[in-house]
Amino acid sequence: MTTQGDESSISDRAPGTPDAVRNGARGGSKRRIVAWCGAIAVLGAGGWVVSRPHPGDLLPGLGSTSQDVSVVVGSPAPSSATDPNPFDVNRYFPQSKPVEVNNYKGKRSGARQSGDCNEVLQDAAKKLLKDAGCQGYMAVSISRGDTRVLTSVTVLRFADDGAAAKAAELLAGQGAVVRFVLPDATFAGTPSPAPGAAAKSDPAPKVQAVRHYVTLTSSRFADGHAPVTPQDSQDLDEATRAGSYIAGTAFVWS
Repeated sequence: MTTQGDESSISDRAPGTPDAVRNGARGGSKRRIVAWCGAIAVLGAGGWVVSRPHPGDLLPGLGSTSQDVSVVVGSPAPSSATDPNPFDVNRYFPQSKPVEVNNYKGKRSGARQSGDCNEVLQDAAKKLLKDAGCQGYMAVSISRGDTRVLTSVTVLRFADDGAAAKAAELLAGQGAVVRFVLPDATFAGTPSPAPGAAAKSDPAPKVQAVRHYVTLTSSRFADGHAPVTPQDSQDLDEATRAGSYIAGTAFVWS
């Protein structure tokens, strides 16, 4: 990673530049150093916690006024001859990019990734995909703008298009086949202070084969309540369609 500073020399500036201005330039360099210190990555238990500088921080990346923190648990599945591009969640679902599809607006928060698909598969899916050749997964949590609706998007990678299409057929209509990822990157049903953890069961995901990947997307209310009105059902359907759409577009050209 490189950064470009002030490339102009002292001699390039207009003659007679006051000392205060030159001192200000040096101060700018100090500010850049502080900003770099603010962009920190701390290795946590099983993943990275990445804090990015934010204009509202008291110190860039460290102040108490910003909530722009992305938790990514795990490491990307290894690349291969058929997948030369890193299968990395931050490459396909950058945390800084908003999720906007028609009227839906949301933002990616926590994420998980690994070369072991069994981490994200429910027991029934482990049996279904035992010999399917799943090569790795990534899963992201997306929160709607008002944070009332949470969406979990999981992407499974396979060796070729045929294997992915067969896996999608096996998983479709089988109920909750993957674990629901929450905003703090934990799975629903495990101890977590995150919203949505109290939901009793994960909804059946929307399953799609996209080239040699399978995307699985589902949504729930952050407070854990089941849909009881037509508007509730519409809210969940809208969020799921948006998550499925961005997953499909992310991998259709991979």
